[in-house]
Amino acid sequence: MKKQLKKITALFISSVLLLSGCSCGGQGTDITDQDPTASVPSEAITSDTLTESDITSAGTSGSDQTSSVTSSPSDSSGTALTETAPPQNNPAAPHDPVVTTKKTENVPQTNPVSGSFGTKWNSPNTWEENGKYCGSCELTITNNNGTAVSGWSAKITVPNGFEITSSWNGNFSINGTTLTISNVEYNADIAAGSNISFGFNYRSPSKFTPPGNVVVNGKPSSNNGGSNGGNNNNNPPATLAPQPVKPLPAPAVIGLVKDHGKLSVKGTQLVDKYGKNFQLKGMSTHGLQWFPGFVNESAFKTLRDDWNTNVIRLAMYTAEGGYCEGNKEKLKALIDDGVQAATKLGMYVIIDWHILHDNNPQINKAEAKAFFEEMSSKYKNYDNVLYEICNEPNGGADWDRDIKPYAEEIISVIRKNSPDSVIIVGTPTWSQDIDKAAANPLKEKNVLYALHFYAATHTDWLRQRLTACYNKGLPVFVSEFGCCDASGNGGNDFGQTKLWLDLLDKYGISYINWNLANKNESSSAFKESASTNGNWSANDLSQSGAWMRKWFRGEG
Repeated sequence: MKKQLKKITALFISSVLLLSGCSCGGQGTDITDQDPTASVPSEAITSDTLTESDITSAGTSGSDQTSSVTSSPSDSSGTALTETAPPQNNPAAPHDPVVTTKKTENVPQTNPVSGSFGTKWNSPNTWEENGKYCGSCELTITNNNGTAVSGWSAKITVPNGFEITSSWNGNFSINGTTLTISNVEYNADIAAGSNISFGFNYRSPSKFTPPGNVVVNGKPSSNNGGSNGGNNNNNPPATLAPQPVKPLPAPAVIGLVKDHGKLSVKGTQLVDKYGKNFQLKGMSTHGLQWFPGFVNESAFKTLRDDWNTNVIRLAMYTAEGGYCEGNKEKLKALIDDGVQAATKLGMYVIIDWHILHDNNPQINKAEAKAFFEEMSSKYKNYDNVLYEICNEPNGGADWDRDIKPYAEEIISVIRKNSPDSVIIVGTPTWSQDIDKAAANPLKEKNVLYALHFYAATHTDWLRQRLTACYNKGLPVFVSEFGCCDASGNGGNDFGQTKLWLDLLDKYGISYINWNLANKNESSSAFKESASTNGNWSANDLSQSGAWMRKWFRGEG
């Protein structure tokens, strides 16, 4: 064991010299090559509990923020956690098919360049759980070098016993009280003046305040160099300035297309053809390329008649082997199957351009314009079709610079064919920063702004933001939420879920649960053994699926 340890230490020292003082992990497995139904062990890496044997045996859990453990140690007490899939909710929503851990022996390396970087913590939030301090943090690094940088590594001081429970957009390792995060393949290059973001959920025996002193590529960064809002302490993120409280709206009704017709937006409310406040409540599919079987009339009918829902969201991923990388015609046919089944059943249906790993909607804007031109032309006479044009912008995508201009272009494309359809627009940071949209809203009519939450992670601070934005007059649609934490595969918190849904019902805000799949994770509504064809029994439902069915039925 000592000889093995010396070899490992020697290997590490060589890597350090090569990387100019930076400890970089490797890129994990390709997300498009993995089994979306695989399960994940639940261990988390810690700063003081790893032994020599842990170097090759540690694991972690995740879903949308899935990680894998490598055997490239920092020393005899460290291990590297390789993030292969950035999230939602992230602290954002879980969408990835990647739900496996993998030990890798040959870790590819990059060549970080030292220089000038700015850093900013974005909207950290905290909670307590089982006697430990927990939180969710995201850090934006801006390249102020004047030239492009290929490869980066950041070092952060953390308390003893600090654990990473899920992470995204980086390789994570802990050695003592030093947390090291290095790039993965898709975010290794940072152009001059550009930025990248990574994040993690944690638990700790003592309070953790995100430090202003972050070492990037071996040098201390300048503070507040990022482009996103945030703070450098553990207080909930700032929301809008207090606004006069709006009176509660008239109670919203739910129902089917035959009774309520084409929907529109009036002030903060979604309304039916009679101008009455209206709510959509239902389920979102998982990625259509991974779980196409649930798109069928029998499944939708069970959701309508047994679950008492009135909307289906068709989540068509753009990356991750989805529309922009996969079989376009097959996916468009699957969308049409979903639209036709929902229409036959009198349900509303949302066609969702499900941005995730392509993070900035500008990246695939040309594809989006062509897609929504075709969809809005095909379904222009369908009163039940809504369009969601960018699921969860993330990775530093900015509302004013990136998302709003994109939305203006895509909305103009849709409006040529469908002048009055309701359009849902995603907001920054996995559709959590609705305050950015409230400060500079779109001028187009019949637009709703997406807010996404995962109840065990996003609590009072995000509800306060929602209330402030509602009071300012922003029409909001919760087009995706989960009962679990932001990883999509953590414990459910039905108390927090109820607080959320009570608030949404109070304001008449529509909401859609993630997800309609039999994937082995907390956020899936069904067990792996469940069929895709509806008529589900109690034994087919996951814990969250059983809770949501009762809620939709008014039994919660």
